[in-house]
Amino acid sequence: MARIRTVKPEFYTSEQVMNMRIEARFGFLGMLNFCDDGGNHPASSRTLKAEVFPSDDLSTADVQMLVDEMLAQGLVVEYAASGKTYWHVTGWHHQRIDRPTFKHPPFPGNSTGARNLLDEASPTIRRALVESSSSEGRVLDPVREGKGEEGRGVEEVEGANSAAAEPSAPADSCPHQQIIELFHEVLPAARRVREWTPARQQALRARWREKAERQNLDWWRKFFGYVSASDFLCGRTKPTPGRKPFDLSLDWLCKSENLVKVVEGAYEN
Repeated sequence: MARIRTVKPEFYTSEQVMNMRIEARFGFLGMLNFCDDGGNHPASSRTLKAEVFPSDDLSTADVQMLVDEMLAQGLVVEYAASGKTYWHVTGWHHQRIDRPTFKHPPFPGNSTGARNLLDEASPTIRRALVESSSSEGRVLDPVREGKGEEGRGVEEVEGANSAAAEPSAPADSCPHQQIIELFHEVLPAARRVREWTPARQQALRARWREKAERQNLDWWRKFFGYVSASDFLCGRTKPTPGRKPFDLSLDWLCKSENLVKVVEGAYEN
């Protein structure tokens, strides 16, 4: 059953949100309504389409691509429980819920379903999502700055993040390490990957899943080879005064809008 949720204005100006297409932003707001009170939703693009896009000309594959954008931006994480997969909205523990009920298994490391230690959302997003649901549907007071979870210091939040393990996920067919090694091999001058965070994993996994042709290491070798021919991307162009050469990284390439621009030839010599 859908719940009433409210969102602060800061949500719309967050960089995470602005990096997504409008359809993905709308899909994320719709997902909020259909999450249970632990911030969890079945990892089913078919279900999400029926809930949020019932009359729109979108396929389940289109909706999955929208979810992949949410995953890549760290607004949502995927986890497995009881043999099924679910999506969890990051930053959900900053929301206040009157008499919560939990329909789905809790996010890993969170027995109540109300607190997410692996919070990949920015502080802006964490402040922007405000729960206003109850069993009667009446609106609650928004979370106040400096109170409860909002009042936790940066050190405490970072400590919790580093202590939490990556959420368990369904069998991941994306060969992260092999792609990283190909990136280093074909583009030795690019910034080396030293930390492969959950958000970066989600971005690469999303690009891998988007098209069947990308689910092949040869495609990534050729893609990196194509990138290596770009003087701009590889920092070989003469920089303009006051501007440094472009700093290429794998996580930059894995962002949907960047990969599309590269494939479309935006950075050819």
